[in-house]
Amino acid sequence: MLLVKTPLAIFIAAACAASWSNAHAQQPLQSSSAHQHENTEVIRITADPLARTQLNSAQPVSILAGDELREQQQHTLGDTLAHQPGISATHFAGVASSPIIRGLDGPRVKITQNGLDSADVSRGSPDHAVTTETSTAEQIEIFRGPATLLYGSGAIGGVVNVVDQRIAQDFVGGQQGFFGLSMDSASDRREGQFGFTADNKDTVWHVDGFKRRNDDYQVPRFTNDEGEQLDTVENSFVDAKGLNTGVSYIFDSGYFGLSYGRLEQQYGIPGHGHHGDEHADEHGEEVGPFGDMWQNRVQVHGGWKNPSAAIKQLELRYGFTDYQHQEIEDATPATTFTNRQHELRLTANHHALAGWNGAFGYHYFDQQQQAFGEEAYTPPADTSRHALFWLLEQQFGDFNWQTGVRVEEVQVSANNAEIIATRKLDFTPVSASLGFTVPLTSDLQLALNLSHAQRAPSANELFSNGAHLATRTYELGLLYELHEEAEHDYHIEANSLAPALEKANSIDLSFHLERPNFHLDYTVFYNRIDNFVFSTITGVNSLDLAHGDEHDDVIHDDDHADENADEHDHSAGLPVLLNQQRDVELFGHEISGAWRINDNWEFSGFADYIRARSVDGAGDLPRIPAQRIGTDMRYLASNWEAKLGYTYHFKQSRIAANETVTAGFGLLDAQVNLFPQAISTMGMSIYLKAENLTNELGLVHSSFLKDDAPIRGRNFSIGLRGEF
Repeated sequence: MLLVKTPLAIFIAAACAASWSNAHAQQPLQSSSAHQHENTEVIRITADPLARTQLNSAQPVSILAGDELREQQQHTLGDTLAHQPGISATHFAGVASSPIIRGLDGPRVKITQNGLDSADVSRGSPDHAVTTETSTAEQIEIFRGPATLLYGSGAIGGVVNVVDQRIAQDFVGGQQGFFGLSMDSASDRREGQFGFTADNKDTVWHVDGFKRRNDDYQVPRFTNDEGEQLDTVENSFVDAKGLNTGVSYIFDSGYFGLSYGRLEQQYGIPGHGHHGDEHADEHGEEVGPFGDMWQNRVQVHGGWKNPSAAIKQLELRYGFTDYQHQEIEDATPATTFTNRQHELRLTANHHALAGWNGAFGYHYFDQQQQAFGEEAYTPPADTSRHALFWLLEQQFGDFNWQTGVRVEEVQVSANNAEIIATRKLDFTPVSASLGFTVPLTSDLQLALNLSHAQRAPSANELFSNGAHLATRTYELGLLYELHEEAEHDYHIEANSLAPALEKANSIDLSFHLERPNFHLDYTVFYNRIDNFVFSTITGVNSLDLAHGDEHDDVIHDDDHADENADEHDHSAGLPVLLNQQRDVELFGHEISGAWRINDNWEFSGFADYIRARSVDGAGDLPRIPAQRIGTDMRYLASNWEAKLGYTYHFKQSRIAANETVTAGFGLLDAQVNLFPQAISTMGMSIYLKAENLTNELGLVHSSFLKDDAPIRGRNFSIGLRGEF
């Protein structure tokens, strides 16, 4: 069932050969240099109340930290993680890219900051930026597959948790900090960040911040979907800054802390100019529509050890977020999105019950979203959740068993929704999992995880009804259906079928091989999702919808409008996307490994593959990432290292209706990292990077802007980071 193409077979064969040759090697897998990369396999997963690591988690989890995080850090969270096995990006021109986990994104992938929801509107549209920041992060945790037990139904596809130090849980031993500067050539990026944490009597104080600015980025010359020859992705600029402060009170039995964060971003919305309107920026240059976003975020964390005879540890996490995103056209806000959100999680770790250690808790979530203006395709909506969960773990011989259950009450309601009578819906998702880890030999471990996860459809998936020009579509939610009155005449009516819970049954089988100079991770997975919500291209044009009624003023794409065009000239309209539910299956594999050849040379590689299709044979799902394989060769010296890497993205020909085939492409990258000994007391690092050295034209199949926003062309960047 799992397709393994020739390059992957070669990679596996090479890995096995390396494994055999290193069975007789005794040198440890660590650098001989003064500077070493983090061994992320032993880093604690902060998002797991049972304090597991990658190696003893039955669910596939990976952690990006240390120099590896600095090397891969980009403006967006999606682009930062895009080189991880099983992870891709929506690639909205590098301004708002979100992570895709095993082909799933949007409302199925939970994005969190220190364990609490990012509280933006990025899950509803690819042109909305994620409000987490990676340049000041300590580590990023990636849960592949359903992680609903702790995070709820919005994590049916996985979780990405960005961890920083804004609320300390213990003293740092005086003071510590970091600073960094970087720039690049393809977009003229200028960036800086800093962070500082210090003990003061019984408290720990923290502050961090960043500022980033780049212009439109350069690409190999290409022809966009309007037939224009371009060598830059127009309107792909970014201007972002943020500041976080926090303080913790540390006492004998725990800690209690408070933090405040402010994030501001302005970024272009590439691929179109709404209504042809443009305005001049501060330099007098013409630019298209852009997003203007800000967020205020308050978090409260607390932890208490042994608060009672039955409880080993009690943890409180609360967050309040006030968020606004405006899309600016002709110097005025055309559309405004707001979100006010409260979230509370109370988790208690209990002493062993019949040998089972565990954690149980209560999770509350309340989200109030509003949208008004030209692209308010979803009415104001409220979503509230109450949930109880219980996670358990016990060792039986060599088997470390892990299980859990979650019961959730979800209510989604909308104000001013048109046509439909049902404006409030209640769901009761129930999720459970069972898995184990077991050593097969002294250096080979197996992990198996079975899960059943349920998800309530989001407000956007239920109630959307309007033009969404960022994706050049007219979107209709699950509560609507199309009725054909006559040729070129369709009416939007209430759907006679009630929306149902998504129900996912998945299995992950993982192998981890660890030898002195070699390690290999391999995972195969299968995920069957019933009542899967997806947007299907109906073949109907927005000009065919209810001519002359109240929708007529919002269904035109004025970029293509011709005032003399016939009323059925579809170049002036938008394709209608209708949310539907269907049973689907997703399966694939992920592999990664590294081989220390000797003290100076290390070879590493990864590969992944995902297939997503309807169970009934109706075809493949849209925007599924293509198969990839990548390799790196690294040379390590005492105070510097160099790396040459190549990643090939295969052709994506398994496509949904009305999609086009995406050609394959390869990316050649090089990097030199310097660790000057003269200033080594500050932990100084200098990064020199060259990306896409051959200036390859690469189109990303998972992107809504595939034909308008290729990946960056040849790019040179330099950065430095100091730690003290």
